[in-house]
Amino acid sequence: MIVAFDASFLLYLFAPAGDVGTPLDENEKPIEFAKQRVKALFDALEASNTKIVIPTPALSEVMVRTGVEAGQTYMALMAKTKVFRIVPFDEKSAIELPLMYGLQRRGEGLKSADAGTYAKVKYDRQIVAIACTEGCKTLYTDDQNQRKFAEKQGMKVIGLADCPVPTEDAQMQLSLGSPAE
Repeated sequence: MIVAFDASFLLYLFAPAGDVGTPLDENEKPIEFAKQRVKALFDALEASNTKIVIPTPALSEVMVRTGVEAGQTYMALMAKTKVFRIVPFDEKSAIELPLMYGLQRRGEGLKSADAGTYAKVKYDRQIVAIACTEGCKTLYTDDQNQRKFAEKQGMKVIGLADCPVPTEDAQMQLSLGSPAE
C-alpha cells in the first residue's frame, strides 16, 4: 500500500511538541494528542510495510514553518527509513494536474478554486497530483481545500481527528489522594 502525508502530518511526526500549534477539528475544537496520534499512525504504517509518499511541496511547507536546518534534519531522518519516499512535482505530475480538472481549453480551472490564495491552491493541488501519480489511495491531511480536491480524484482523505488516540495516551490518570486520606 502507498499513502501520502501532507505538511501537517509531517510536522506532528517530526517537530517538537512546543513548535507546532494545537490543531483544530472542523468545529474549531482542539484535537488532543496530535503528536501521539501521528506517531501511532506512522508506527502502524511502518509495521505494515506501507510506503509514505512525501510530496516536495509538502516538504517545502515544513521547511518554511520550521526552518531549513530543521527541515534538513527531518529529511535525513526520512532517508534512514525505508518507509518514506520524497517525490518531486515532476513531468508526470505536471501532466496529471490539468487532467484532474478535465481541462480542454486554456484558462479553465483555478479561477474557480476553493478558498485560499491562488498560490496556496496551486501548492495543495500539486501535492494531490503527486500523490495520485505515485498510486496513493489515501492522503493524510488536515487541509480542507486539499481534502475536497483529493476526494474529487477518488482518494480517501484522513485528517488528524480521524486518527485514533493510542490506548496508553487515552487512559486518564486518576488522582486518588494520599493513602492517609
